Amino acid sequence: MSITQLDLEVNLHATEDLEKIINYLVKLLTDKAPIVIEVLYGHYGNPIYRVESSIRDRDLAMSIVKSICSSMVNRDYLMKTIGNRVDNSGNVFLRLDKQEFVRGRIVLSDGDDVIRVRIKVAGVDAMRFINEICK
Repeated sequence: MSITQLDLEVNLHATEDLEKIINYLVKLLTDKAPIVIEVLYGHYGNPIYRVESSIRDRDLAMSIVKSICSSMVNRDYLMKTIGNRVDNSGNVFLRLDKQEFVRGRIVLSDGDDVIRVRIKVAGVDAMRFINEICK
């Protein structure tokens, strides 16, 4: 069983602390993962920062996913809703609460103010993979 790719993406508005999110992302991803910041502009010219990381190193990706799972406050909610978070292409989609993240907590969320995580799994059913890694 193997993770072939791990993608994270979060949007930050001008009122949010970009540096704080970056610091927590580096703690989660380690300094080995690339972090790309793109500046977009809203309707009224306000800056919106899109922060992304795409990891193709299988060992690093597996380590990060294990860290997310072991630190997740509401892992039982993940297990109950995993069927809604997996697609037929071997992708697992997680949404982590952004406000809780900057407080040092990893909380699964279904809201919009989130860090979006996509885990691409190969060689095994994605649902089975998450059940084994995050149990």
